[in-house]
Amino acid sequence: MITLAQLADAARGDLVPYWPIPLPRVELTGVHVSELEDPTVFLDGGELLLTVGMQLAGSDGAERAEAATAYVRRLVEGRVAALGLGLGSGHSMVPDELRAACAEAGLPLLTVPRESPFLAVSRAYWELVRRGGEAELTALLGLQVALTRAASKGDAEPAIVRELAHALGTWVAYLPDGEKAPSCAGPGGPDDAPAGLLAELAREAAALRAAGRGATATLELSSGPAALYPLSDGRSGGAYLALGRGGQLAPAERHLFLTASTLLAHRAAGLRRAEEERTRSDGMLVALVLGGHDDAARLLADQMGTALPESAYLAVLDAAPRRGGPSLPGEALAFELGGLLYVLLPADTSRPRLAPGSRGAWGGPVPLRRVREIVGQVADAAGQAPAGTVVRVGHGLELPADEWAKALAEAGGELLPTVRAYLKNRGQWEGTARDLGLHRNSVRNRIARAGELLGVDLDDPDVAAHLWLALR
Repeated sequence: MITLAQLADAARGDLVPYWPIPLPRVELTGVHVSELEDPTVFLDGGELLLTVGMQLAGSDGAERAEAATAYVRRLVEGRVAALGLGLGSGHSMVPDELRAACAEAGLPLLTVPRESPFLAVSRAYWELVRRGGEAELTALLGLQVALTRAASKGDAEPAIVRELAHALGTWVAYLPDGEKAPSCAGPGGPDDAPAGLLAELAREAAALRAAGRGATATLELSSGPAALYPLSDGRSGGAYLALGRGGQLAPAERHLFLTASTLLAHRAAGLRRAEEERTRSDGMLVALVLGGHDDAARLLADQMGTALPESAYLAVLDAAPRRGGPSLPGEALAFELGGLLYVLLPADTSRPRLAPGSRGAWGGPVPLRRVREIVGQVADAAGQAPAGTVVRVGHGLELPADEWAKALAEAGGELLPTVRAYLKNRGQWEGTARDLGLHRNSVRNRIARAGELLGVDLDDPDVAAHLWLALR
């Protein structure tokens, strides 16, 4: 029998009682690591549960108190023996709400100092197990180390999935939130997973996300029984880890599963923080350029290792769709202000690459130092753009008038002669309609279709002048 007091003594400072010693005489059946909101589905009872407290991240006040109370209640109902909070990654000190919840529920609370890895507590436990004559379970430590090493690789997610699938002897799949690529592997490697598995799992995960955060499911796939478990990185609850097996896992298997889920959650949180930092840095560069400080922007970009183009397009878009997921090419630099997204894109194509259905306006290409000159007009045009349309503002070194003329000719029908007549009459509906023998509403409809086709405003003087010359 291994008690909580024995483990705290054996851990030698890596596990510190938060309550005054002596610790209660609590027998431990294992040491597990988890950031799941409800880890008890993987526990038999009697475990020391280690966590960095991601379940409480991003909340405050009454919301945090409610979350802490519900979390501790689930642990007590699941017969968890004690809770160990790792300090540093999520919390620098024990949150008052968690302390109060543990005190009220009578759940022993310990801390793992910032400099101490959870692996040190696990080592101490398994050393006690070995000494107690249960050396066969120490093999788990080797598998846990293999998972930890996999997490340090460049392709951490696929590597963790491969190690876990090999250890459990079944397929494992990781379905991250958003547009990140999923990972899947069978016991023999990535090629050993059932055909069509990821497509089936993606549908099931989407249904669970719609049902609400924290939903767990056991289901029957075409390849057999499976289970999906939610992972939380402290903010997002949309990622899932799936196993090709239904029912309860054995204690050793649950230990490995919880280790893998924690590593994946930490990885997701780290990638999210890196993306947020990159977004902030990009925004600083764009803000400097918009303010006319392109020299300062170039100096800062050199320090950041970011390339600024010599000439660029400026696009001003509705920022709301951007919050739903990535919608810009990788080379874009963006800055959000007042519900608008100001985007710089290198002028290496005839027009900027923007997601279909975007709403806003764009201008250029112009030298970086001239972006400030066009930002006001592009922003005004963006505010008046119809839904799902990005209009062209006639600024730039070169307007692709020949391409516009070719597009009108290839469209066939009445667009090209209508646009030619419209430009000849300097945008007058009556004169154009008279020349073509049409009603002015028919002219308006055709001009609107032509503007959508070309992505420009035909009433813009620069656009009209260049296109008229190309059509003559």
